[in-house]
Amino acid sequence: MRRTVLTLLLVLGSLGCGKGGLGLPGIGVSLDISDQKIPGFTPPDLQSSCVVNVPGSGAISSDALQPISLNITHSKELQGQSALGFTKVTLDHVDLHIIPPSQDGQTWDFLDSIKLFADVPGRGDPPVLVAVLDPVPRGQTTIRIAGTGTDISDIASADHFEVRGEVSGRPPCADVHFNGTAKFEVSF
Repeated sequence: MRRTVLTLLLVLGSLGCGKGGLGLPGIGVSLDISDQKIPGFTPPDLQSSCVVNVPGSGAISSDALQPISLNITHSKELQGQSALGFTKVTLDHVDLHIIPPSQDGQTWDFLDSIKLFADVPGRGDPPVLVAVLDPVPRGQTTIRIAGTGTDISDIASADHFEVRGEVSGRPPCADVHFNGTAKFEVSF
């Protein structure tokens, strides 16, 4: 009897130590963001230079970052998991990398801030703020946008969901090509 109680206490104690709803540890899930392009701005007078480092020198289009379609349930990290559903899903961070054929020396300096929102297309629910970078650090070709810690388990449980960007800044002088990775913490 004493041994059974001790075993039960050990099991209950181990269940209370993790991040998940049952105390099970979360699983890190990384999803790739495929190549995207932010269109560049060519000044009407091709003789003049395009200056993007001056705040207020123009407004970047609200659709500068195209929606990124993601599917956590088909990620390689969750293959073989027999989960009934997610108890918690949070976006840890998003890394974005400028890649060729962007101009040599291109940085993220044309952006002032980035906000990322998650939603399920067609569901009608308002998008949820999942990551913010404000201000965008200067001189960087790779940036990390930190997650807000908001639980999006209801969104991430869908067949696919989208992450949309809202940015402030100025249009880049030339097209900016980038890719990246979104890192989620998933608990069952």
